[in-house]
Amino acid sequence: MKKETYIKLMDYLKSRKTLFSFISFLYTFLPIVVFVSYPLIIVIKWLEKGLTEDFLLTIIVPAVTLIGVYVMRKLINKPRPYEKFETNSLIAKNKKAQSFPSNHAACGFVIAMTAASLNIWLFSALILIAFIIALTRIFAGVHFIVDVLAGVCIGLLMGSIFLFI
Repeated sequence: MKKETYIKLMDYLKSRKTLFSFISFLYTFLPIVVFVSYPLIIVIKWLEKGLTEDFLLTIIVPAVTLIGVYVMRKLINKPRPYEKFETNSLIAKNKKAQSFPSNHAACGFVIAMTAASLNIWLFSALILIAFIIALTRIFAGVHFIVDVLAGVCIGLLMGSIFLFI
């Protein structure tokens, strides 16, 4: 994304109060939905499967994904759009660097993958929520598209490889 495109997008979204409020709401609320759903997925898996390998993977795969993304962000230390373009994001942020990959995207998608073996409707809802979370990170101006795409790929790959293969 070019600086001019980024600034035009942020200005446009800031000038549309309803749209700004809607994106702000989704940006804040949807990660909470995923955060609350994950312990419920763990409890349901434990009740259905007991202390099996399937249950343990429900805990281990998202944890390893989260830790892996954290380490990658520290090592790569890529600036965020508002830093690179020396302007403001839609959502006020002070965090510096560590933009690549998007942690919210990776975690949202890997948690959705953990729900896949439980219920197709829960999986579908969480994949949709994870997709919207990823989009809000771009529209809020806190991640580049490549940051979010990398997070999505990491979440989907970790979930697919370690939960289903």
